[in-house]
Amino acid sequence: MYRALCAAAILLLPIRGQDLPVVRLGAGVAQPVQPGQARPSTGLPPLPVTQIDPRDTTLDSPRRLSLSFAEPRPIDEVLALLTAATPFSLAIDADAVGSFRGELKQLTLREALTTMLAPLGLDFDVRGTVIRVRRRQLDTRLFDLNVLNVRRGLTRTAGSAAGGATLDSSVAPDDVMSGIAAGIKALLSDGGRVHVDARAGVAQVTDYADRLDRVALYIDTLHRRSGRQVRLQAQAFEVTLRDTASIDWNTVRQRLGLRTGVPEAGLGADPEALRTALLAQGEVRTLWAPDVTTLNNEPAMMRVATSGGTSLTMTVLPQIAPDGVVQLSLSHAWTEGGGSDGALLARVAESDTVTRVMDGNTVMIAGLLRPVEAGGGTSHAELVVLLKPTVVHPGTFGGTR
Repeated sequence: MYRALCAAAILLLPIRGQDLPVVRLGAGVAQPVQPGQARPSTGLPPLPVTQIDPRDTTLDSPRRLSLSFAEPRPIDEVLALLTAATPFSLAIDADAVGSFRGELKQLTLREALTTMLAPLGLDFDVRGTVIRVRRRQLDTRLFDLNVLNVRRGLTRTAGSAAGGATLDSSVAPDDVMSGIAAGIKALLSDGGRVHVDARAGVAQVTDYADRLDRVALYIDTLHRRSGRQVRLQAQAFEVTLRDTASIDWNTVRQRLGLRTGVPEAGLGADPEALRTALLAQGEVRTLWAPDVTTLNNEPAMMRVATSGGTSLTMTVLPQIAPDGVVQLSLSHAWTEGGGSDGALLARVAESDTVTRVMDGNTVMIAGLLRPVEAGGGTSHAELVVLLKPTVVHPGTFGGTR
């Protein structure tokens, strides 16, 4: 009996050096608990970190948390303090150990968890209202790849050696799936792995959760940017002139009510009005009016040919910016002769240029002339090409908003 009483007396004595400074958080204000003050039998302050609405079951609540510990505290105690008086339950794996010392200010619950756990090699996931804390480990996710598994390229040459200059432009065929696999691999840790099934359009990625989140962001960005579409509406007029060797554009601008000091501003805004203005200078004949839709950074070709060997060919490579600006690499060729029988070309008129245009505006190419027989004499015909790019937005048809 005497020994039992002595043991009980020893257990009731305070242990020196055990009064570590802890922070009690209430109403968003941190207040230290001084040694010697009464504290709950659990050893943790009973007050919650902040007043979180119990109905709010998200880690990204607009309420902000502040936390400060002057001395290291076991991570399970700190996590219990964080989730006190919240709708979240806490499950901590046995090997998820460590301690926290530091100060966090005005963070969401998710930000606080990430900041404390990441340096300890710990991770967390949320299922419903249960937060599970565990050692950081590899996980595997499957990502859909909504892209065509095709190789498309473009090669074109404008000009000739006889003319003293040539302009070559090309887009090399690209292995889309291999490019995506390389992009994912660049985001992975040393232990990460990726396998892309081109036929199924699926990427299987194994890595830590934060790396997988980066891969998800990369693939989402890739889908959004590569999925941008543009509608290309082209029209080609041939104007057989009566009294002049080329179109008088000052007269055309006056008829359209445009400023004469700006060479081509607004000329192609209304193709029918432009056609009417050109009728005053000669006969206007529509040669073609193709209308195609293509994806961002994907080449498109439009071509029409006659049995006499005359052909019109246009190749366009669009780049669509988020602000609606469309950059166009545009090449146009008008050829006569040179049919399938191998005859020499009688005449070639071509252009190759790069331009920027706002969504819904029109690019105009003019000045391509050829001699024609008209009214018993020789006149000239000038080709006018209009190209209008319209960005196609999701949920719309034909580019209309």
